Amino acid sequence: MVLALLLALASASAPTSASSTTPEATNPAATSPPTSPPGRARLRGRVMVYGSRDPVAGARLLGDENSAETDKTGHFELWLPPGEHKLLIRAAGFQDLSVSIKLEDRQDLVYEYRLAPDVAGNKFRTVVRQQREVAVSSTTLRDEELRAVPGTFGDPFRVVGSLPGVSQLAGFLPYVVVRGAAPGNTGYYLDGVRVPILFHVALGPSVIHPYFIDQVDFYASGAPVRLGRYASGIIEGRTRAARRDRAYGEFDVRLTDAGGLVEIPLNYKYDRACLAEQRKKARSKKTGRVKREECRRGPARGSLTLAGRYSYTAGVLTLVQANLKLRFWDYQARFDHALGKRATYTAFALGSFDELGEKSNPTPFVRFEFYRLVQKIRHELPRGGVATYSLGLGLDRTGLSRTRSNEWLIAPRVDVRVPVGESGNAEFGAGIDQEVQIFRGATAATASEGWKLESLTQLFSDRVVSATGVYAELLWRKGRFDIRPGVRGDLYAQVGHSPVLPQARTVTHAFGIDPRILVREKVGERWTLRQNVGVYHQPPSFPVPLPGLESFGFERGLQRNIQGSVGYELVLGNKLAITQDVYLGRLSNLQDYDLASLSSGKLQEIDDLVISAKGWSYGLETMARLLPGQRAYGWAAYTLSRSTREYEYGGRAPSNWDQRHIVNVVLGYRISDRWSFGGRLHFHSGRPYTVQIGDQTASEALLYNRNNRRLPAYFQLDLRAERTWRFRAWSLHFVADVLNSTYSSEVIACVLQGSSDAASSGAGAIVSDASCGSRGLRYILPSLGLRGVF
Repeated sequence: MVLALLLALASASAPTSASSTTPEATNPAATSPPTSPPGRARLRGRVMVYGSRDPVAGARLLGDENSAETDKTGHFELWLPPGEHKLLIRAAGFQDLSVSIKLEDRQDLVYEYRLAPDVAGNKFRTVVRQQREVAVSSTTLRDEELRAVPGTFGDPFRVVGSLPGVSQLAGFLPYVVVRGAAPGNTGYYLDGVRVPILFHVALGPSVIHPYFIDQVDFYASGAPVRLGRYASGIIEGRTRAARRDRAYGEFDVRLTDAGGLVEIPLNYKYDRACLAEQRKKARSKKTGRVKREECRRGPARGSLTLAGRYSYTAGVLTLVQANLKLRFWDYQARFDHALGKRATYTAFALGSFDELGEKSNPTPFVRFEFYRLVQKIRHELPRGGVATYSLGLGLDRTGLSRTRSNEWLIAPRVDVRVPVGESGNAEFGAGIDQEVQIFRGATAATASEGWKLESLTQLFSDRVVSATGVYAELLWRKGRFDIRPGVRGDLYAQVGHSPVLPQARTVTHAFGIDPRILVREKVGERWTLRQNVGVYHQPPSFPVPLPGLESFGFERGLQRNIQGSVGYELVLGNKLAITQDVYLGRLSNLQDYDLASLSSGKLQEIDDLVISAKGWSYGLETMARLLPGQRAYGWAAYTLSRSTREYEYGGRAPSNWDQRHIVNVVLGYRISDRWSFGGRLHFHSGRPYTVQIGDQTASEALLYNRNNRRLPAYFQLDLRAERTWRFRAWSLHFVADVLNSTYSSEVIACVLQGSSDAASSGAGAIVSDASCGSRGLRYILPSLGLRGVF
C-alpha cells in the first residue's frame, strides 16, 4: 500500500523545481475599480514558499524601472507603466524566479508567486553556536538538522548521543552516559521545566513530538545556575513558538507509531472599517461572503498547539512474538496569549505512558508515566529586563512488577533578568526554584521475592520532600571577554519513614552550594578560548532515571561533581569549525550500581545494588563540523575519556561506565530539492567487568582485580534517505532510516559458558575467566515513514 501511494505521488507531483516555481495568478483577469492614475498600473500580491503556506519575508522584486520588497506577511505592491515587464524575484535561501507580465493602463492585478528552496542554502544543517547566556560554548542543535541525523528515527534528543563526551547504554537504547557518570546523573529539561525521562521504553521515540521542538541545548558541563540538581550533563529542549499568522499542521505515520501536530491562531485583530466594507460587498453580491482574513491587523494575539503520538507496536510485535505486550503514547498541548503589550501567558500540558509486559500476565514488567501542567507569565521590564513567573504541577509513576511509586509535584518558580549600568555590558539574573515532592508508594512485594520490606521503604515509602533553590549570576562583557560568575544553593528536607525502623518517622536534610564561573576570550579573528569550573550537587537518585523514583533518603548525602574544562574554537575558512576541550571532574558520593551481588545471587538490600562511590573523570573531546550554508552537513566527534571509582573493596579501578574511545561521524548531503541522503558511523570500546583468576572467589576478585577485563568494541553504520514531493501549498516526505545497517553484533554481557541467564553478568559483573563467553545482540532496525506538512 505504501509503495502504491508513493508511485501515485511521483506521477502527481510537480516534475521539476523550475516548473514548481511558475507564478500563479490568484485572479489575474478581474481588476479592481480603476483607482490607478493614467499611465500607471499596479501589481500587488504575495510571495510564498512552494510546497507550504509560509510567506517569504524580505523577498525583493527587481524590475527594469522600479523594485519592491515583501513585508513580514509576504505581501508586496509595485507601480509600473503599462506594457510588458520582466521581474526577478530574489530571496535568501530560495531559487531566483524570473517572471514576465503584461499590464494595461490603470490596471490593478493580484498575483501569487511561489519560490522553491535553494539546495545550496541547505536548511539541514548543524548549528553549534556560542550562547551569550552561558558565556561558554554549549552544543546547540536547531532547525531540520534535529530530525535528519541517521539512526535517530527523527527524534531531536537522540542526536545528543552523537556529540562529544556522550556514550549510550547500548546502541538501541537512548539513555546517555555523560563524561563517565551514571545515566541518572544527567538531567532533562523542557522549556526550563524538569522532566523525569525523555524517551519511551525499549526502542520507543522521545516523549515529545519531534516537530514540537525548536532547539536542543546540551551542556556536558558549564550549565547556567538556573539549571541545577544534577551532577553531570544537562539536556534542555526548547519548544518552538506557535504560528500566529495562519493555521499549521503536520502528520507522520511509521511502522510502529503515528503522530501529528496542529497550530491554531486565536483572537485576531480586525480593522472595523475594512469589515464594514466587506459586509457591504457581500450584501451587494448576495452570494458573496465576508473575507475577514483580508481585514486582519497583524498576527493573532494567541495560539493553541496540540501534538501527540500513539504506538501500535503491540500489533506489530504480535507477528513476531505473540506473548509480548508493548504500548506507549504521549500528548502535548500549549496555549499562548498576550496579556497587554508587555506580558504573555502560557499554559503547557504534556504527558507520557509506557507499558511492557506479557499478554498472559495482567501485571506488566514495567510501567512508566508522567504528566505536567505548567503555567507561566513572562513580563517585560523597563530597559530590556524580563521577569518570568511559573507554577508547575506534576504526577510521576513507576511500576516494577507489583511494586508502585507515585510522586506528586508542585513547583513554583521566579526568574528575573535586568541590565546593569548604562553601557548595557552587564546583566544580573536571580531566581527562586522551589519543588515540593509528595511520594505515595504501594507495594505487594514480600521477603520471599528476594527483597526485604525495610529496604523498600527507602524507594517506595510515603514521604514529603522540599527542595528550595536560590541562584544569582552576573553576565559581564568587556572587550574580548565574556565572564559569567554565578552561585546556586539548594536546601533539601524530607519527612518520611526511617530507613532503619520502618514504623518510625524521621526527618533528614541536606544542603548544597554550587559556585560556577564561565569565561570566553576572543584571541583572534578565528580563535576563541573558553574555560569553566563549577560544583554540581544532586539529591540521591537511581543510577538509571525512572519517573517517581528519586530523593530516597538524604542520610546518604548529596551526590557531588567538582568539574572544570579548558578548550578552544577554531574556524577554518568558511567551511569547517574545530572545537577541543580537556575536562577533569572529581566525583563524590555518586549513586552507582554494583552487579557483583546480582552475579553471586546475594542481592537482598538496596545497598547491595545501589552503592555510594567516588572517583575521577577526565578526558579530551574533539569535534570538527561543517559550517551551515553548504549542501553537506555533519561533524566528526572523538572522545578520549577515563572514568574511575575508588571502591571500598578493590581500591581504585575503572568504573562500570568507563569507555576509553568513542567515535561518531555524521554526514548528510542534499542531492536536490527532492532527495537527501545521510550516514552515521559509530564506534566505541567496551566497558569493564571483573574476571576471577585461577581459584579466586568472587570477593577476592573484587578485592584484587576489579574490572580487569573489557567487553569487545562495537561498530555500527546507520543510514537515512529522504524523498520529498512538493505540491503548491503542502509537501509530503518519505523517510527510510536504518539503525545498524551492518547487522553488527553488540556484546552487552560476558556470561558463564552453558548458562542461559544473561542477567547474571554484564558490565561490572563477576565471571570466571575460564567460563566467560560473549553474549551479544545482533539486530538491524529499519524505520519507514511518511510525513505531511500543510
